[in-house]
Amino acid sequence: MAFGSAHRALKAESILRDAGLVFRLLPAPRAFTLHCDLVISLQSGHLEKTRDVLLEAGVGPTHIFLKKGDTYVEV
Repeated sequence: MAFGSAHRALKAESILRDAGLVFRLLPAPRAFTLHCDLVISLQSGHLEKTRDVLLEAGVGPTHIFLKKGDTYVEV
């Protein structure tokens, strides 16, 4: 998940931590640098719940990508 700014990614991190969800805050892969400096990485199957929590808090991601092999596909 990309958020458009590091500030929004850090806010999302705080919201997800408070909600008890499992995620990782990481430097954005090179392919994402136009979208954000930091991204939140999730395990498969946690996307809907995580997105819903963030949207409810008003900090929805600007882009969501799925890793397929060595590339990323926007979903």
